Amino acid sequence: MENKNIIQVKEAKIEEKIPESKQSANVLFKFMTDIKFLREILINKAIIPRYYEESIEYLEVEGLEKIVFPMVCFCDINVSRLSEHVEYYGKFGIGLNKEWGIKKGVQCINYINAKSAIRKDFTYIFTKAYNENIQDNNLEEYNNYLLSNLLFMKPIVGEMLRNDKYDIKNFTDEKEWRYVPSIDDTDKIQLIIPPIYVGNPNVYNTYSEGLKSLKHLWLTFEYDDIEYLMVSTKSDRKQLIDLIINDTIINCDIEEKYELISKIIVYNVINKDW
Repeated sequence: MENKNIIQVKEAKIEEKIPESKQSANVLFKFMTDIKFLREILINKAIIPRYYEESIEYLEVEGLEKIVFPMVCFCDINVSRLSEHVEYYGKFGIGLNKEWGIKKGVQCINYINAKSAIRKDFTYIFTKAYNENIQDNNLEEYNNYLLSNLLFMKPIVGEMLRNDKYDIKNFTDEKEWRYVPSIDDTDKIQLIIPPIYVGNPNVYNTYSEGLKSLKHLWLTFEYDDIEYLMVSTKSDRKQLIDLIINDTIINCDIEEKYELISKIIVYNVINKDW
């Protein structure tokens, strides 16, 4: 019997309507530290990926401790349980419909137990691929598959670079979903920052600035995809309302503008009732 007959493969059936989540959120939230970042997102109708450092020491691949690549991160946390996440990442945010995210290819993270068999198996095959000079095109495809998996993996517990220092985090609490742009040779920018520059935030920022001119790599949305806009204070709310109403760069009709305004929540107000 040929191997191809062992597994029966059927054409994937993709539902047009995604069922609502019962225990997770139905919104993907992204938070930031300043209203100017939220303003940029609304004007662009897009979130521009940035290069972030990820520790991969948990994989125990010799010679590899950290990797830096572009992403947009979201959390899948219900509104009533957001306070700790908001306090850490920032009190300005945007909540986008999860169905939008799924259709855009935003992927939930695979949290890895460093002691598990799946981690050990991945380390073994990744180390083998990393250390060998591959010439075979078929093997190169396998290497690309391994890299794609790596970009959506995270340890259960690990270090995170935040405000120029490393914090120990239980990453599973973040319920992270991630978008990684599909970068190819024509973009003239690297998906993975060379190891020699790892640990240099200035290089991370330079690469991130380079993505601003590559609009096809941005994570775009429509205003209808927005479920929530969060600001820190009532004063911030007034500033955001003025932006939406008066700024001609917010390209939508007056009804859509009022709809956007209705989605604004003030963290310092709602947090009292969480």
